[in-house]
Amino acid sequence: MKVRGKHVILALVLLVAGFLIAYSYSQTESESRVVQLQDRSWEKEFYYRKQLLDIEERNKQLRTELEERLEEIQTYESQLAESEDVIADYVERKKDLQLLTGEIPVKGPGVEVVLRDADYIPDEENVNNYIVHEPHIHKVINELKSAGAKAIAINGQRYFSNSYIACIGPVISVDGVQHPAPFVVTAIGDPEVLQSSLTLKHGVIDQLVSENIEVELDTSPSIEMNARLSGEG
Repeated sequence: MKVRGKHVILALVLLVAGFLIAYSYSQTESESRVVQLQDRSWEKEFYYRKQLLDIEERNKQLRTELEERLEEIQTYESQLAESEDVIADYVERKKDLQLLTGEIPVKGPGVEVVLRDADYIPDEENVNNYIVHEPHIHKVINELKSAGAKAIAINGQRYFSNSYIACIGPVISVDGVQHPAPFVVTAIGDPEVLQSSLTLKHGVIDQLVSENIEVELDTSPSIEMNARLSGEG
């Protein structure tokens, strides 16, 4: 009986020990799983934070690059605008030169000045003192040029900076082409400015009248002049 009692006690002890060991193992495994889950959660959080920081850094780089590109574009646009202004200026200057040299026809508002020989010539007076001469036409042309005339013509023939005028008796020769009186000098420019310049007190028209030349002055909203003919001038 004593032997059997000892066996029973030993069995109980072993059973309780096994239970304790099993329980302890179960708790340990559970805690290990919790720790593993916590570790994984921390790893994921660290990973996502790192990804977020990388994205923010990349966005910062992209913003910097974008600002640099925008500055480059603004610089190019400014240079292009300056180039366009320069080109437009060259085109305008070329056009002005072509107008002066007569390479292209011209049309615009301006004035018309008609110079005529005197209708009445007193007896025993010198006829040459009552007809239009080369200096009279030069006075009108010079005044018109000073007032900003863009183009000038005499009896429809373009007058240029290298043109020459000669008086041949009762006619005027312009670049070798003869024109009889009356002489019509047309000029394209600001009509008011041209007219005011010619009609100044003691100005060109007053001088011409005092020299027995009949003068008519009119403004015109549209005057047309042809281009220089090939070989002309």
